Amino acid sequence: MIRTLLISASALTLAGCASINPIQRETATEAGVTMPDGYDYAAEVAALSAPEQAWWAGFNSADLDALITEALAANNSLAQGLANVDASRASLKTANAAFLPQASGSLSSSSNTEAGLDDVDASARLSASYQLDLFGANAASRNAALANLDAAVFSQRALELTVQSDVAAGWFNLLSAREQLAVARRNLEISERIFEIVRVRYEAGTISGFDVSSQSAQLANARARIPQLESQITSQETALAILLGRVPQGYTAPQSDVLTIDLPTADPGLPSDLLLRRPDLMQAEASLRAANANIDAARAAFFPSIDLGAGLSTALTGGTNLIGSLSASVAQTIFSGGRLDAQLESAQARREAQLAAYRQSILSALRDVDVSLKAIEANAAREEQLLIARDAAQEALRAAEIQYQAGTGDLTSLLNAQQNYFDAANTYVLGRLDRLTAAINLYVAVGGGY
Repeated sequence: MIRTLLISASALTLAGCASINPIQRETATEAGVTMPDGYDYAAEVAALSAPEQAWWAGFNSADLDALITEALAANNSLAQGLANVDASRASLKTANAAFLPQASGSLSSSSNTEAGLDDVDASARLSASYQLDLFGANAASRNAALANLDAAVFSQRALELTVQSDVAAGWFNLLSAREQLAVARRNLEISERIFEIVRVRYEAGTISGFDVSSQSAQLANARARIPQLESQITSQETALAILLGRVPQGYTAPQSDVLTIDLPTADPGLPSDLLLRRPDLMQAEASLRAANANIDAARAAFFPSIDLGAGLSTALTGGTNLIGSLSASVAQTIFSGGRLDAQLESAQARREAQLAAYRQSILSALRDVDVSLKAIEANAAREEQLLIARDAAQEALRAAEIQYQAGTGDLTSLLNAQQNYFDAANTYVLGRLDRLTAAINLYVAVGGGY
């Protein structure tokens, strides 16, 4: 009987091979996306160095190194992601178990009610079974589980890159807010100094009370900026603490000068490199492979399943004879009300949706790199002009203050010069922050380090 079943199964396998497609690894071209030869703004960074594993090391900040190291060890989102990877790994073990024989054992005993415990019949049985994967159902399930594990790992890598960039951006924003606070405090000192000059001149009778009122308003506005910036610093510092897995109360981030942090560079490489560097693209590609494997599993459900079995049994009372048995069974769904067809159609639709998502991810990644490259170029040119504007505004304020103190200038010109200097100094800090942020964005756009 077993020989007949195996011959029949072989015939069914030859007939069904044309219906089961091997899982294909999708490329960008196969997904319908033609990768460009280069980025539009790559010429501006042709001399840049290649990315490192620890991409943030390019900022040459030991404090940043320590912050990101701590976040990678203690961030709760990363811990959650690792648990998801473990769950996917367990699912793969479940799929692999289908390729191993399944064994079970049983013990039983009985007695008639008249003899009680004096007449007990006991027996034991050991059985094993194995499912032949002639039509690839188990292989397809294993391939899907393996692809899902790959997707979970790449998702974790993408999450790590997000945490790394969030820590770097959060710390730079905090340093920028601290520098803005320093600018605001210097502006307050200037306002207080000018107010003292106005007061002296008013008491001498050389100016009217209008100048006193005007400078009082300027002084009050300068003081009002301080608590607002202090509140922003608290908000950013506590957000950074959470990224590090710390309790936000009582946390103080390291001090550093945002204006002196090195500006790193990163080689964007070729557009085709993104497919092997960006974890989100590798995750999308792995999810597409899982979708293809699910189609194969749905197709295999149309074919019969074949199980081989063997067993040993013995009576534990009244003798020790062993009784062996062999079995083979074939099960084929004859009518399922369209359930199998629906499962296949659903798997195919999910594959098309995953393919569209993969295409969209590639296009978005290409855009991210070009936008980041252009931002680096634009922000570098912008910061250069902002520095000139800040220094010029500082000279103008110094001249206006001297003129007003000497009685040759008016208060309105002095207040305008002060406001211009404050705005220029503040904008320069934000310009440096934009350059640092653009560098982070480029690293993220190209997938961090290898």
